[in-house]
Amino acid sequence: MFNVTTALPTENATYERPFDEIGIAVSAFIILAFLVLGLFGNGLTFAVIVTYRMLSENVFMRFILSLCVSDLISALISWLFLYRRTWGFDVWAPLPDIFCKFYWAADIMTNFVTALHIFSFAVLRLISIQFPVVYNKMKIWHGNIWIAIIWVLSFLCGFLPSWFIFGANERDRLSNSPDARWPACTVIWEQFEFYKLFQEVCYPIFLYLPLVGVVVVCSAIVFIVRIKSRKVAPSKKCEKRQKREKQAVLQLLLIMASFLIGYIPFTAYEFWAVQDLPVTPYYRFADYWFGMIEYFFLRFSECVNPLFYNLGSAKMRRHTKKFIQTKILCCIDWKKGTFSQRGGRSFSATVDRSTTGTNFGV
Repeated sequence: MFNVTTALPTENATYERPFDEIGIAVSAFIILAFLVLGLFGNGLTFAVIVTYRMLSENVFMRFILSLCVSDLISALISWLFLYRRTWGFDVWAPLPDIFCKFYWAADIMTNFVTALHIFSFAVLRLISIQFPVVYNKMKIWHGNIWIAIIWVLSFLCGFLPSWFIFGANERDRLSNSPDARWPACTVIWEQFEFYKLFQEVCYPIFLYLPLVGVVVVCSAIVFIVRIKSRKVAPSKKCEKRQKREKQAVLQLLLIMASFLIGYIPFTAYEFWAVQDLPVTPYYRFADYWFGMIEYFFLRFSECVNPLFYNLGSAKMRRHTKKFIQTKILCCIDWKKGTFSQRGGRSFSATVDRSTTGTNFGV
């Protein structure tokens, strides 16, 4: 898998690919598996929130809904990362350059969107716990405006600059620049200095500050919840409220952990990759697998988010279970192996089409 001696049949006989066919197969399996899991998990969460009014009219759920959209976009473009890191590593063709530009622009935009959403989610949770009167005055349209501002800022500061910074070009593998280590679809070398400036300005604002902010706000929330639990006299009403607050804190901590797992490796690689390192087989190998593995972590974090949404919210778990039973499994008769529609015909996967039964979950 980690073979640094497999030669690529090019005019340059000294150039060697930093991966082999086994590495391609393993990478494809992992990324495509994450693609399927990401589409299923985030698609299911999106459908559950949209279906039930109790969820869709909750400000927190609006942020989760928007996060699902961001993660769905990331999942849908993940096959382009696989292509640029494997089959299109040296030559981007036959895909046109616009696919390369769109991948980078959409990827960086959704990274900014995710970071700002999670920080906003933490701030909103802090307000609801420490200032419940202020939170109760918030309306759905307040949350919608907040979310819209995040998307617009991420588009203007992430998508648009990235569209001009990145592109697909044949790389000079014999040069001593970082460009020699990168895939065909990456930073346009003429925009390299601008990209470094973009990193120094936008990454701290849209990734590092939200990351630090989430840790600080979560720590404050945990401290506040503990102080409140000690001061309040025991009662059934207080116990229920404290239970809800603890579930909210759990959900937020899980989402924060997922965020840290995905974005610390991502930003670490982005800054490491632009360093002036020797263009040797070792550094080609290190650059390639560092970039590939950090993306595995990023995709993993986006795939487990729907699981964390449910683990941290009893209401979300109940509605997800209800949605699966009434919208997905309701058409399957497990006793007879048939697929049926309410008030309609039954279609059996078996030879006997005459049997019908009670729909599961109805």
